Amino acid sequence: MKRSAPSVSRWAALKLLRRTALRAGGEDVWVKGSAAGNFPPPNAAQPIVVLAARPVFRGVASAIEREAAHHGLAVHSAERLGQNGERVAFVHVSEARAWSTEWQVREVPRLLRAAIIIDDMGANEEAAQQLLALPYPLTFSVLPHLRFSAETANEAFRAGRDVMLHLPMQPIARSGIFASPGQIQVGMDSSAVGRLIQGDLQAIPHVRGVNNHQGSRATADPRLMAEVMRVLARRRLYFVDSRTIGSSVAWEEARQAGVPVAFRSVFLDDSESVAYTLGQLREFEKVIRRQGVALAIGHPHPSTIRALQEFLPNFAKDDIELLPVSRWIRLPEVARLYPPRPVRPTATRAGPLARHPKGRRR
Repeated sequence: MKRSAPSVSRWAALKLLRRTALRAGGEDVWVKGSAAGNFPPPNAAQPIVVLAARPVFRGVASAIEREAAHHGLAVHSAERLGQNGERVAFVHVSEARAWSTEWQVREVPRLLRAAIIIDDMGANEEAAQQLLALPYPLTFSVLPHLRFSAETANEAFRAGRDVMLHLPMQPIARSGIFASPGQIQVGMDSSAVGRLIQGDLQAIPHVRGVNNHQGSRATADPRLMAEVMRVLARRRLYFVDSRTIGSSVAWEEARQAGVPVAFRSVFLDDSESVAYTLGQLREFEKVIRRQGVALAIGHPHPSTIRALQEFLPNFAKDDIELLPVSRWIRLPEVARLYPPRPVRPTATRAGPLARHPKGRRR
């Protein structure tokens, strides 16, 4: 007698089909609701929405259908045009009378991707807990040698968040913030730069990348930035230029050293108020829609945390995927981005004149 195929639980089947969709679409597909670990949705009546870029749309929908049928699930599918003329594939998957779920694969011209770094982590344990409670893949950039630096990094890692080193660098003298012995400073030789970075990395576990803390003086120095990037290249770390000054050459030097690199588009909280940060988040969304990808930096202020709690649910509603920086920075669209103002000409690097970016000079 022919044995029937074993039943497949809804949880296992949807996890399997999610992996199938991601394999079929690669970086051109987003299974919504999966970034923060809340997949599959507990409500079986809630459809699973998949955004697929035009070139992979049909392949993703077909892959879901084939995989479901391969595991003995009943599959019924249809395709219609959406309100904007893009195709939508409806794939209804069920297991006998046990459960059923509908997949909606929506064709989009391109996927919109964002990343948000929270700087200055490591000093405030309560703020870290509040940020970890947000169900979004925020990236924690941790200052070294603070009371809660290692603990914050460990808890962020356990929660599935990216950890970065917030590397102290020399500010400009007139900013009112002065150089300290623990900062990367202009005039340091390669061995001193290497020792400082090594000590900071040893103080913070699970580091996947680096961005500058202050550094308006340091990041404008080509020789110093070349030394920093050589260290990061050896350790296979990425770099995000916080762009505290428009004449920064960090992005150029990282590219020359083969370090994955990106830059900050928006500071979220130069003014510590909920209204200001909400306005900056709206500006951030405009940049994402214009470029396709963008990165913002905020800080663990109470006003910033409240604004993120209020605003971040809009991203999923507006079809913007929030990613950890380690994944976001390796998107092809990010590699094609250039800083909004080219670097100032120097003795070793030529380019158009720079203009100071929006944000504090530090």
